[in-house]
Amino acid sequence: AFASKEVILSGGAINSPQLLMLSGIGNADDLKKLGIPVVCHLPGVGQNLQDHLEVYVQQKCTKPITLYNAQKPVNMVRIGLEWLWKFTGEGATAHLESGGFIRSEPGVPHPDIQFHFLPSQVIDHGRVASTMEAYQVHVGPMRSTSVGWLKLKSTDPNDHPIIEPNYMSTERDIWEFRQCVKLTREIFAQKAFEKFRGPEIQPGNHVQSDKEIDAFIRQKADSAYHPSCTCKMGQLSDSTAVVDPQTKVIGIENLRVVDASIMPSVVSGNLNAPTIMIAEKAADIIKGIPSLQEKNVPVYKPKTLETQR
Repeated sequence: AFASKEVILSGGAINSPQLLMLSGIGNADDLKKLGIPVVCHLPGVGQNLQDHLEVYVQQKCTKPITLYNAQKPVNMVRIGLEWLWKFTGEGATAHLESGGFIRSEPGVPHPDIQFHFLPSQVIDHGRVASTMEAYQVHVGPMRSTSVGWLKLKSTDPNDHPIIEPNYMSTERDIWEFRQCVKLTREIFAQKAFEKFRGPEIQPGNHVQSDKEIDAFIRQKADSAYHPSCTCKMGQLSDSTAVVDPQTKVIGIENLRVVDASIMPSVVSGNLNAPTIMIAEKAADIIKGIPSLQEKNVPVYKPKTLETQR
């Protein structure tokens, strides 16, 4: 396949840097070790890996109003058939309809913790069936200070790269995760939950001290599937940048990267909409459409930074 104008790489935050490195674009020392001819020395390729980590805080439900029965095989078939036939019923939603954002402490300019509430118990990303009527929240920090990297394992494109996310490597991240658990418990302790609240399943009432909460988080924290920032956008003067503000790979002609990998830092929320926005913006740049000049767009600002809420 030959390109007459440009190549646009949209492999995502894992595959885009992997393909660049396989093509000789990356850290020259690492490429030489694998015998890959160096086309362009760009040490930022595969660096700056950022993600959202989260934990599940689970509460037993005292009433049969969760998805527990819906997740039994016979009912799953019925629900699936109803959705295929009518697009209605319990299969017509992802059930993660309630969410929220909160600031971890006073002085934080905009929310840095995110909640996803779910009327079910999720075990091992859903690979293990729920065992009881329960509800839970997926909660985690939005702007973790831990930064990871990825490198090639070999020159075989079918080999997965070596990924080191470096989760929980800073004291700030550890503190924020403690806040996640404490704030979730505060929410689940509210009066509105009284009719439904059974014992806490996870982490469990025996987990109370900071040390115990930290151990629970290290054991149970999971990726929220938001890898990003591995082909960071930046100015030509930034030695860690991979693409310029026009999404062009620095030092290479007719090559762009357009996906979540070009974020300089992970956004404070889910990646889906911002990644669509990146694609729309890149399309405008490629087509030469001028930037939108909308003014006075409202931006969230807390009434005060003196208190948390």
